[in-house]
Amino acid sequence: MLPLAFRPLLALLLLLAGCAPSFQNAAVQPLFSGPLTPRPEGSPDVLILAISGRCPCLSAPINNVDYLMPRGTVKAVAAAFEAQGLSVQSAGAAAHLTSHLPTTAIQSQLGQGVTVAPPQEGFVQMEARLVAAQRDWIVGRSNPTRIVLLAHSHGVVWTHALARAHPEVPISLMIDLDGICDMWEFDNRRLIQDYVKQLGQNPWPFDLSNSCASVRVGHVRYDLKDVVYPNVALDLEVQSQRLVRVAGGLQANFPFDAMTNIRLDGSHTGIQTFRSQDTHSNVSMPSGEALVWIKARLAEVIAGWQSVQPTAQNTP
Repeated sequence: MLPLAFRPLLALLLLLAGCAPSFQNAAVQPLFSGPLTPRPEGSPDVLILAISGRCPCLSAPINNVDYLMPRGTVKAVAAAFEAQGLSVQSAGAAAHLTSHLPTTAIQSQLGQGVTVAPPQEGFVQMEARLVAAQRDWIVGRSNPTRIVLLAHSHGVVWTHALARAHPEVPISLMIDLDGICDMWEFDNRRLIQDYVKQLGQNPWPFDLSNSCASVRVGHVRYDLKDVVYPNVALDLEVQSQRLVRVAGGLQANFPFDAMTNIRLDGSHTGIQTFRSQDTHSNVSMPSGEALVWIKARLAEVIAGWQSVQPTAQNTP
């Protein structure tokens, strides 16, 4: 029996554990009962799911839009795979819980010639695509589709939550472009809580509205968007520079990602981090230094993929 003097300490530790974010480890699934089969005709070798960041406005998240697709960022990443003979399917979403129609949007985020923001997909729609890919193109397939999650700024919070919510789905590659938590909960917490309340139950294995909470890894606390989960094979992380040199002096670059990503076991296995000279916005530009680095790493990634066939998913 625990001595009386230690019981208050135990109670405190249990309380703190109850408040800490919980993690879902990659589940061990029963073996698939039938023979492995090829993917359906027309299904892609690579599926890129991209989530953009916050608009530079006071009306987020309703006016957040997918800018990684019209900006050409997703196309630049897809082109690296296509150049090696891989077929690619891509989808982009805004930094928002679900589909929505922006009331106004920043012209520079809409793409050339677009003056009115089209309907936008959000996290829920990207989650549905991920689940469908797992069901139709990965489980029981001899040549499973590889999943790539690509995100910028607030979008990184969403993609890390997506990987965390589905430990059963193998993520071949996660690309984080200057992930930021600043103002994420201010924008999204109430929206997510209201959504769960309307559903009558939480559809996720954790509190999604708490996706910018921190967790202790070793002796350091990390935001959840800095944690790379066991189902992610490789994470390519780009951080923007701390200061921007401009004519006449120095101008601060804000916000920026200051923490290098880490695994839950405290290691950096399968994580590559690059400090770019780009600003926070420019790390997502297809011709910027950050994307040059990403595309160079992709050449190595694809070579590795081609030397080792993807693991067949023998799970129902």
